[in-house]
Formats: sequence, structure tokens, C-alpha cells
Amino acid sequence: MNLKNNAINFINKKGSLIRNLLILTLLSLFTSHLTDYDPDEGYSFPLISTISSIIIGTVIGIIADRNFKYFERKQLFRTVNWTTIFHYIFSTLGFITLAYLPFYFLAIWIAKAEFLFYYFFIGLLLTLLLSIIAIALLYGEKIYKLHKFGVIQGQLTVKKNGRTSIISYSDIAYFYSQEKIVYLVKNNNDSIITDFTLQKLDELLNEQLFFRANRQVIVHINAIQEIISGQNGKLILSLKPNLSDKNLSELAISRYKKKEFMIWFENKLDS
Repeated sequence: MNLKNNAINFINKKGSLIRNLLILTLLSLFTSHLTDYDPDEGYSFPLISTISSIIIGTVIGIIADRNFKYFERKQLFRTVNWTTIFHYIFSTLGFITLAYLPFYFLAIWIAKAEFLFYYFFIGLLLTLLLSIIAIALLYGEKIYKLHKFGVIQGQLTVKKNGRTSIISYSDIAYFYSQEKIVYLVKNNNDSIITDFTLQKLDELLNEQLFFRANRQVIVHINAIQEIISGQNGKLILSLKPNLSDKNLSELAISRYKKKEFMIWFENKLDS
């Protein structure tokens, strides 16, 4: 089975590499023809421009890939929403801009050309535009798969007293702590004792789905039935199923976490 999985992973990686090289080549050909096209002269294949575009495209690809792996490790595996996606795209474009500067000045130095801000600016805009297209083509599917895995297919492994249970995120309503014991409450109102701490769950769970409401409760977004404005700027959450502990019957969001909660609740991708 491991041999089969390794073979499948190798084929997938090889197919992904071939696809990336094809996209890079097509974008390089497009860029070189766009920048070197002269209607007054006969057609000649822009070999130098194509090679330059491939080199620049390779550098851009390395930057985008390294930055994607960083975001995948730090943010995207837990939270895929428009904020994290835009952070990835704009930070990548920022690194590409920094890399573009020495390439441009090296090119005009080799060509012994005069620096003209107009061509510098247009070249930068064209590079960033093509970079956005390349990022969308190369990483759009990966980002969607991260979203699908984390939100739709995500699972939590719960171990307690020698028993291991695998529970889908979609089956979890919330977690609550009582006398240093953390309980997992499912949508059908079943309760499971876990060996987690809420702090550990904070590190494990998908941030798009789960919110640390207070020191005692982490709630799944689909468990929120109603949001009520309370006194002193607080929010009161009505959950389904209801919290069994009478001391937790009203789940309050403090006025200090109110803004954070509303951003989390409203700024999400559909699951």
C-alpha cells in the first residue's frame, strides 16, 4: 500500500511539475512576443526575450512557491479566507517587485540603455499582472483543496482511556471545559470526554470554523443559532444543541472580543 501511495504521489508531483513548466513557457512566449512585437518589421522569433522571460518567470515561480509553502504552513492549513488569500498574493507581489528591480537595472546596464521611468513602470505592471495570472493558475486549485480539506473534510482525532475516535469537523458543535476536563459536544448532543486542553485545541482546529469564545468554550460556526446584543457591549450566543452546564447556559462574548468575533463570523468562505 505504501509503495502504491508513493507511486501515486510521484505521478502527481511529476504531473504538477509538467503543468507548471507548461504554464511558465506559455506565459514567457506571450510576454516575449508582447514586448518585442514590431508591426513594421517581419516576424522573427524573439529568442533572447523568451529566454529572459523564462529566467524571470522561474525566479517569480520560486518566490511564489516559497511564499506559498510559508503561508500553507503558518496560515492556510488552518484558515482559508479572503484575508489570508490576499495576504499571500500581495506579499508575493511585494517580493516579486523587490526581485524585479535588480533584474531591470541589470538589463539596462547590459544593453547600455537609458533609464526611462515610463518603461520601468509599464514593465513592472506587466510583470505583476502576469504574476497574478500565474499564481491563480498554479495555486488556485491548491488553495481550494486546502479549504476543502480544512472546512469540509477536516477531522479531529480524540484519544481517551485507550480509545481513539476520529470525528469530522462537521459533526462537532463545540468544546467546553469544566473542572479542567474538556468535553466535546457533537451536533446530536452526544458528549465525549477528551484529553485536550482548550489551548491545544486552539492550535489544532481550523480557525475558519472554530472560535475561542471565552476561557471555557470553543464553538463551531454552525452551532451558532442566534446572536443577541447584551449589556455592556457584550454579545450573547444561542447555541445548538444547548450547553448542558447551567453555568454556561448563556455563552457571552465580551466587548473586548466582540469585534474579533464579528470579523470571524462574517468574513469566511462558504463551506
